[in-house]
Amino acid sequence: MISFGVLFSQTDTEIFDGVYIGPQSNIGSCAIEENCLLGSGVHILSGKRQHNYSNPDVPLKDQGGEYIKVTIGANTWIGNGAIVMANVGKNCVIAAGSVVTEDVADNSIMAGNPAVLIKPTHA
Repeated sequence: MISFGVLFSQTDTEIFDGVYIGPQSNIGSCAIEENCLLGSGVHILSGKRQHNYSNPDVPLKDQGGEYIKVTIGANTWIGNGAIVMANVGKNCVIAAGSVVTEDVADNSIMAGNPAVLIKPTHA
């Protein structure tokens, strides 16, 4: 299910079976594996190095950057308004409003800005 107002900003996105993407989400270069749930207004960036800024005399738009394909592992739930710019493992929960800046291990519950481990999903 892809809800209304979802924007796909890159053409190489992969969406597996059983995925739900909430309204007004913005999806960059990524693979969203099976049975994932993305809440409303989730942003998946194409990595965290899309823009370089090393020379103040050169316009930012002309300094390049690197786009990477982010993976959202199977059976992961990403809450409303989360921003994801790194890989997320399988069976994870990313709390609403969290900002994921580093790769997340399988079976993790993450929250905050930047997102930190709250507890494993399976004890």
